[in-house]
Amino acid sequence: MTGDRIQTAYLVTGTTRGIGKALAAEVAARGQRLFTLSRAPEGPVAGGYNYTCDLRYSDQIDQAMARVLDALGRVGCREVVLICNAGVLGPIGFIDTLPADRMADHMQVNLLAPMQLMGCFIDGSRSWQGARRIILITSGAGRHPYAGWSLYCAAKAGMDMVMRCVALEQQTRPDGVSVCAVAPGVVATDMQAEIRGADNADFPNRDRFVQFQASGQLSSPESVAATLLDLDAGGQLVAGGLYDLRDVVREGDAAVIAPRATTGSRSGDG
Repeated sequence: MTGDRIQTAYLVTGTTRGIGKALAAEVAARGQRLFTLSRAPEGPVAGGYNYTCDLRYSDQIDQAMARVLDALGRVGCREVVLICNAGVLGPIGFIDTLPADRMADHMQVNLLAPMQLMGCFIDGSRSWQGARRIILITSGAGRHPYAGWSLYCAAKAGMDMVMRCVALEQQTRPDGVSVCAVAPGVVATDMQAEIRGADNADFPNRDRFVQFQASGQLSSPESVAATLLDLDAGGQLVAGGLYDLRDVVREGDAAVIAPRATTGSRSGDG
């Protein structure tokens, strides 16, 4: 990596809606460099550039990451952060009702794609001089089982374990990449709308999530994005840490958070 490295560059996946869209807007608003991977048309976006990529296809991931890493290597930022945000909830339903092809697509997007993205990022940035970090957007569902969410829970649990393994791998290297995972809690996104629209027979806990909205317990994507970037900029996200944004406290203007235990969960994790 060349240049004076005077700022942070963020590479964010899944930026067409929800938390990813809010993250992209917040990065741009803070004047940091933004690179995005999404299914939106290729081209400039506010604060940066979008690379078209459908995470269902591994060849597209390889091609897009080669291009974005080349661009990042020429920018010259002092640090680069990959945020693996993209994910899907469905299909929702009991395991005996789920088609095999949709199972495969789910695991590809929610688990295999983040693994591939991490591998590309770590390998492709090996010669850079600046700090490198990876933040995986996970879920309390990785620690708390739900009937009807076998795919989603399994993918998030797998992501959490992959994070812990990769963090250990990187700690063996003097120039290793810092890797952690952050659960945002229950957030007012299209995914929550999908949950509320599910059939009770497919998702017996649906009424709990309906109540989250009715009682005003949903965080906004914008507040989640701002808090996540505050934590990252403040050095609060330690390699190997599994975090939940509902544990954030404010000390003056600073956001402070402690890692979660790797077992157990809080009631109502989503």
